[in-house]
Amino acid sequence: MKNVIFNYSSTIRLTIVFLFWANLFSQHSMAQDAGIEQYLKGLPNDLELNEDVPQRYHIVTDYFNKDIFGNFMNKMRVTGDYTRGLDNGIVKWNNVFIASSDGLEKPFPEGEKQEYMENFTYIPSEKMMLESSYENFPQQNVHVKNLVWDMMGIEVFAWMYFDSLKLNESFSATELNEVVEMDGIGTFENKDIRLTWTGISSMNNEICAVIEYITMDNPIDAKFGDFKMKGRSHYWGTIWVSLEDKQIEHAMLFEDVVMDMKLPGQPNNQLINTTREIVFEKLNEEF
Repeated sequence: MKNVIFNYSSTIRLTIVFLFWANLFSQHSMAQDAGIEQYLKGLPNDLELNEDVPQRYHIVTDYFNKDIFGNFMNKMRVTGDYTRGLDNGIVKWNNVFIASSDGLEKPFPEGEKQEYMENFTYIPSEKMMLESSYENFPQQNVHVKNLVWDMMGIEVFAWMYFDSLKLNESFSATELNEVVEMDGIGTFENKDIRLTWTGISSMNNEICAVIEYITMDNPIDAKFGDFKMKGRSHYWGTIWVSLEDKQIEHAMLFEDVVMDMKLPGQPNNQLINTTREIVFEKLNEEF
């Protein structure tokens, strides 16, 4: 009988402990849900970009060239370190390399450093689409200029319409739909840029708004020297924007371009399909 009473008492104690922790967990879960709901009500209108110290990013762009049937031809990797938050709104590039490979599964070599990009500084603006901004650049090296243009695009998508986005509602960024002159080599037309705030996530130990962007069927027309090209571009991607200081914590961009190209010395045009994969990684380094 004593043993029965002991077991019964133990069961009561276990039940009380279980109910205590279940109630505590329930309260924590409700508080957590309330916090999540608070984040999802809307993006803060008064959130300002805080760059008390410079922020550094490592950009990796991989180009894959194929024919229109998907047969691999070659690939290229362009990398660089981008620093923003310097005095007077200046940004800077360092350690820019270009590497090529003729094998889809082959690793990229280290590549060749682009010395003209070392400590290349400017203030992001429409002036960076002008030929005069790249006096010391090889004209044909559009891939390096793409680093500048891609980063400016990511920053515009992250910040320009931040207070206009609503959860899971597509926002048409009509002000950005225009023909853009590309450094005297041709034009690129953004036809229908759409942004969507899809929720919140964690990146680099920061609570972030997740912003997706997409635009399709954008015409491209380029010419320099004996090279000519016409085509179209689809591109899309995702940006993580900190809800603490509005800094970009991470970003990705994907692009698919189909081109009708006339190469120097070639009698016939070639149809090329180039895809790009870009990662914008924030570096946690002390300055």
